[in-house]
Order: sequence, then structure tokens, then C-alpha cells
Amino acid sequence: KVFLFYSKGSPHGWRRSPGACTWFGDFYTVNIKHQTRLSSDTVLAFFHLLDLIFRQRLRPPKVPTIPPWMRQSIQLQALRPASPAIQLSFLAGPEAVPVRLVPAIQGAVKLSNQWLREDLTHLSDWWAGDLTNEKRSFLQKVAALQEVGPELVAKGGFWRLSFSRPETVLLQDIDADGGQRRAALRLLKFVNHTRWMPEYGKVLSSYHLKTILLWCCEIYPQKARWETLLSSVQNLLKILTHALAKSNLPHYFLRPVNLFGKRYKSGPTIYGPLALQVLRHEAEAMLADIVEYLFPDGRPGAHGASEGSETMAALQEFKEKHREDLKELKRLEEERMYQEVEVGEVPES
Repeated sequence: KVFLFYSKGSPHGWRRSPGACTWFGDFYTVNIKHQTRLSSDTVLAFFHLLDLIFRQRLRPPKVPTIPPWMRQSIQLQALRPASPAIQLSFLAGPEAVPVRLVPAIQGAVKLSNQWLREDLTHLSDWWAGDLTNEKRSFLQKVAALQEVGPELVAKGGFWRLSFSRPETVLLQDIDADGGQRRAALRLLKFVNHTRWMPEYGKVLSSYHLKTILLWCCEIYPQKARWETLLSSVQNLLKILTHALAKSNLPHYFLRPVNLFGKRYKSGPTIYGPLALQVLRHEAEAMLADIVEYLFPDGRPGAHGASEGSETMAALQEFKEKHREDLKELKRLEEERMYQEVEVGEVPES
């Protein structure tokens, strides 16, 4: 509930419940409690309400004039029925420019010193390889958090902790050395959207893959490993198969949070492990031979058996063995019969 209501019958065009909205001269401040349940309809109504308030109360110099023809070129709509995120679209000639808006509370969360101490050894139980870059990465994390900090975003009707802004800070200059990290992430997202999601459902999200990239940059800091698209995709696939094999993808800022902790609302408990196992087979097959995986019928000069063909055979055998269970997994995903990890993230395309 947002404790602010527009009313044509009141003297100033608005009324409020006590303690929810305060008038200071020409400005309103609206206080929304953390336990407030938000829906897309609530957010849309709130934006319309603010528009009415501004037009009613603020003096003309403080509000830019928006001609009717411009108002007709602006659309405000919900992204998904269960999400408070909305999309503001501006028509610029024949094309629409979308802007996604997500309610957020900044500065509401401060991480304790205990997090700082625990994070120094956050990979010891997940990754046994070389971690010589860990201290440097840790200092980069701390700097990003000090610059923008975590925030609370509205998701699933509640406020949830989000590190979207610190993640953006860490990734904004990720290819400053001329690497192919972002291109590799885009390719892996494309494979996920065009091959894995249509067959198994949204087991892997864009946020999972972005987290894989963050871990990968920490584990493989060497510039030479990211010089080509092929080697960059191989880096991502190595960490992805490792996380899938362990059934554990630690949140980049909150190590105890396993982003693979989805719980399916069904009698048997096999579907969570099954979803990760089949994707591990897919990732292993792609890692064995990326070109053959992407173009199984069009690779020139491919003859005889190879590591890629062996892993593809293992994938097909696994899918055949679990055919009925994989169909049920797809149904559970399509009907959203699951409980997700309680960490918020800004919706991604």
C-alpha cells in the first residue's frame, strides 16, 4: 500500500493518511515503508499521481511544459504482471526508446565489518585453483560498495537487497584492455535464450551469467586470456561448468548465498539437481568444441570422432534417459512453480 491518494474533492487535489506524505513549500516527500508490497499497478498509479500533483501544485517555472503531442508519444507500461518494474517508452520518430524504471531505496543498507573479514576467504570452499588476484579483487569490491553501495529494490512484492549498481561500477570498464569479455557474455546469453531456455525453461538467468563473468574476471585476471572471443567464451564456460557441477554459484558480494538455490514446488526433489545436471552437460559439450556446438551441421572439414562429438553423445544419452523428467521440469518452469533465491536484481533484457 502507498499511503497517498489523489482526490478531486479535496481543496488541493490530494489527501493522505497520517505520516505518509508531508508538504514542504512546493515539494512533496513520500515515505514508503520497507515492508510495503509493490505491484506494477501500484507503481504506475504512483507515477500518474505524481504527474497530477505536480501539475496541480507546482509553479509553472518549476515544471517543464510538455505539449500534448509529446505526451501522446510517451507510454508507461508494466514489464511483467508480478513485477513492480515498469517501462517508459519515448517515440523518437519511427522507433521507441525504452527506459526501465525500478523502485529502489538507496543508502538503506550498510555492510558490517564481519562481511569484510569473511569475504577475504570467500572462495576457499568453492574454488581450489590459483587465487593470487583475490586481494586486489576484494579491494575493488570494497571501493565499488563505498562509491554506490547496495540498495533495496522492489521484487516479488517485497524489498530485496540488490548489488546492481556496484556490479555496474565493476563492469563498466571491463574491456578497457581490449578484451572480449562483454562479447563472450553476449554470446553465452544468446545460446541460453535460443537453445537452453526453450528446451528446459529459465533455469539460467541473465543475472546468473553476469555473476559468472564477475567470478571469471577475478579467477582469470590475465589479459592474454581475454584477447579473443573464443578464449573468452571458454573462460566463462569453465567457471559455468564448475558452478553447475558443484550445484553452487555464490553471489559475488554475499558468498553464503547460492544463486542455484531454486526450489521447485513439486513432490520429488529431483528437479533442482536435474536442471543443473542437464545444463552442465550442455556447457561441457559447448566447451569441448564451441564451433561444432554452435554449428553442428555446418562446420567445414569436420570428420571422425572428436571430444566435442563424445560430449554431445553423452548429452543426448542423458536427455534420453531423463526425457519425461525434463518435460516436467519445463512445465514447472513455464508455470513458475518454484521459489527463487531471495536476492533482488534489476530486470535485464
